[in-house]
Amino acid sequence: MQGMIEAVRGCLKEELRIDVIANNLANASVPGFKKDKVSFQNLLLQQASGSSAKGNQVSNTALVRIETDLSQGDIRFTGNMLDIAINGKGFFKVMTPDGIRYTRKGNFTLDSLGNLITPDGFQVLGKGGGINLLDKQVEIDDRGRIIADGTELGQLDIVTFVNTDGLVKMGDTLFAKGPNITEEPLPPETTIRQGYLEGSNVNIAEEMVQMIHSLRAFESYQRAIKVLDHLDNKVTNEVAKVR
Repeated sequence: MQGMIEAVRGCLKEELRIDVIANNLANASVPGFKKDKVSFQNLLLQQASGSSAKGNQVSNTALVRIETDLSQGDIRFTGNMLDIAINGKGFFKVMTPDGIRYTRKGNFTLDSLGNLITPDGFQVLGKGGGINLLDKQVEIDDRGRIIADGTELGQLDIVTFVNTDGLVKMGDTLFAKGPNITEEPLPPETTIRQGYLEGSNVNIAEEMVQMIHSLRAFESYQRAIKVLDHLDNKVTNEVAKVR
């Protein structure tokens, strides 16, 4: 029964959307977090074969995708020397056990050896590798150069990508680079701000409104399933009586 199938699909879509919204809300206070959104598209299954050009009917199938919104979050002043925000396009590079990853989360700290690390213990990378500050008071300029006592200690390795669709969200605000994208240098319009921190780009009020809409849509699909099930049983019973 096609109507029943479509109603079940609708429930599954809204359930997925609710899960995504709940995850966004749970991470609303995480620095540098980028929210996800559910995208519904139509995939023309036969278009690639050229069937539409031959006048044949083309079937449409709903395609559901989870996309990451990379728009910038609000930047707020903290006064912490090791809080660093990227104002514009760009990502910090960090070394993890799984290789290089990219993040906008700039609330860094130092390990016992004076190496600049993330709160999860991943090493923050500079142009020449890791960055050791030796517990010095440092200044970081708008291009990410690290200066102490008039001497440049290094420069944060901050990169961007022309095609950000190739970035793969790995969790914990980290992204991995897909196979078809390459690192690009920091664009001139991007500036680095020491003592500031970028918040998440989650708008709590907006997410709550979307959550309410999704819950109502889910309930509507549920009611449709009950009605269709009732009609199906009624038809089955009527046929049985006729026989």
